[in-house]
Amino acid sequence: MMRGGLIVAALVACACGTRPDPQIADEFYERLRAAPSGWAPVPCRDRAAKIEARSEMVWLAHDLRARIREFETPPPTQLHERMMAYPLLHHADDYRCVIQDFVRADPQREPDFLEVLGLVANLYVLKARVLLERGETSEGWAHVIDALTLYREPVGFGFAEYLTLVDVLRMISPWLERHPPDSATLTRLVEAVDATEMTQPVICAALRHDLLALAVSGFRVHFELREREAVAQRYGLGNAMRAWRSPWPGKLGRAEWQAVRETHDALVDDCARRPLGKSLQRAAEPMFSLDGLHPPTGVRMRLVADRLNRVGRLIDLRTSVLATVRALELRATLGRDPSTAELALRFGERPRNPWDGRFYTFAVSEGVLVVSRGPYRESIVLPPAS
Repeated sequence: MMRGGLIVAALVACACGTRPDPQIADEFYERLRAAPSGWAPVPCRDRAAKIEARSEMVWLAHDLRARIREFETPPPTQLHERMMAYPLLHHADDYRCVIQDFVRADPQREPDFLEVLGLVANLYVLKARVLLERGETSEGWAHVIDALTLYREPVGFGFAEYLTLVDVLRMISPWLERHPPDSATLTRLVEAVDATEMTQPVICAALRHDLLALAVSGFRVHFELREREAVAQRYGLGNAMRAWRSPWPGKLGRAEWQAVRETHDALVDDCARRPLGKSLQRAAEPMFSLDGLHPPTGVRMRLVADRLNRVGRLIDLRTSVLATVRALELRATLGRDPSTAELALRFGERPRNPWDGRFYTFAVSEGVLVVSRGPYRESIVLPPAS
């Protein structure tokens, strides 16, 4: 605590040239102190050892940066050889463990595992593609399952990174037809997709994190020791220090704060109890005001808010993939395509997309699965029975 106190005290001393506004600090602190449901770091046992053992995965992922393309196109030869030689399998749980214990993250001393989450998932998928095409079906699907494991039971930290799950999900359906898994692998695949669910309270908690982080970088000149220590306690000292060192000046004033505060409240208040699209509608007016007051912050705010649109599309894809693998699992058990009622019972509680609050419906007829939700409709031709 002594080290942390000295650091935040030094940062307070650097906030010169702009008169701090205690009202901004009080209002920020009030929002920071509210504990959103779904926000809870998960302690990672032997975290330091896992970081040391898995750091090469981060460096491999960085090499993939700016080279992402269609998964049907292999990466450059040297990276391909390194990817195939590195034992990715069975390490996803360690990687996820490091990410979810986010209060212990130290960006100065360890690689940023969260930043490259989507790229690491891409490595798993790229390697899976090679293995499946070689006919190594079980090992190929095991890499897909590990890619899904990276996103298992999200706790609210890393909203933008979580949305990269789309890259993994979109490869599953075409591969089911070309490389059908055995029944045991299919059951594991169903469990892995099911465990990636991001509930609405967690979505709202993740959104709140991003909005508060935006406020730190835009208004930190107004924050004294109380606010800085609260951020360090909430996000961990390492993540707090990164926020204080943001390249953004952090000297916005009362007018900008009012627009940011109103946008935050429109998006976050009762977020878990109403459709996410309604939250976006409520936030439209203050976001428009922020565009006129400080366009760079307005753009950043819109990027954060648009994650609600993106998570709605992600949930559509996830629900369609989950319905497909559950239908195939039922087929393996029943010896025939399941009926609509049998598939619905397999889901138990009827799934719902939090973006508009509408429920999904499923229909199975003559080998075609239809997943629909209001205007969304996806027709999936089930792979022929093997």
